[in-house]
Amino acid sequence: MTNKTGRFAIIEQFLADGMHYMFGQPGTVEQGLLDALWDYPEMKYVLTLQETVAVMTADGYARATQQPTLVQLHSSPGVGNAIGALYQAMRGHAPLVVIGGDAGVKYMAMDAQMAADLVVMAEPVTKWATLVMDPASLLRVIRRAIKIAATPPMGPVYVCVPQDILDAPAVETVRPTSLPSTRVAPDEATVRAMATILAAGTTPRIYVGDGVAYSGAQDELTRVAELLGAEVWEADSGEVNMRYDHPLYRGMTGHMF
Repeated sequence: MTNKTGRFAIIEQFLADGMHYMFGQPGTVEQGLLDALWDYPEMKYVLTLQETVAVMTADGYARATQQPTLVQLHSSPGVGNAIGALYQAMRGHAPLVVIGGDAGVKYMAMDAQMAADLVVMAEPVTKWATLVMDPASLLRVIRRAIKIAATPPMGPVYVCVPQDILDAPAVETVRPTSLPSTRVAPDEATVRAMATILAAGTTPRIYVGDGVAYSGAQDELTRVAELLGAEVWEADSGEVNMRYDHPLYRGMTGHMF
């Protein structure tokens, strides 16, 4: 990391975490970051015409891969334009890591053009939103953001990275983010007890969420439903957890309210 600035270090951190696509719509304060991309051909920048498109494209990629996915937005206009798409990503539990540029920590008291509290803007539509204030904590904050986004229940996070933070010398070591293992399975006795209760039911119903699709368990769900003759209802789901044309599928509940 010797003689490198934050703009190079942050790209290396994302690459260390297997993130090779950056979906975005940049502005002037991100120019240095984009210039640094020339040194990292393995990081592909996916340019979109508007921030909503950037977030929604990344949202689809994140849901398909179930991996943290990188989005780059520009200051207050970028965050403002992306609010609706971020809300959708939050409801769909897409693990997006959104970085937003800003003019600099030293300008925050000036109420200059495009000045806004970006963290406050992003908080209602993210799992976590924060601002990097110290160059020495840049990578630590990024790793925390990746961990939060990728830990169930997954969802988007927002990190404001001011230009002067990216221009400062990098002092941290790049290392892959440590993600917790969250895969769980009930003990056999619990499974047997649940099966007994379900088998004894006269009108069993199964209520599922996107964990079925995330685990690739659609076939297992269908077999259980057919065995029990149980109706299958979904929560506010963004994935296909059961074939919609299956006679036991009844649709979603709570889709709007």
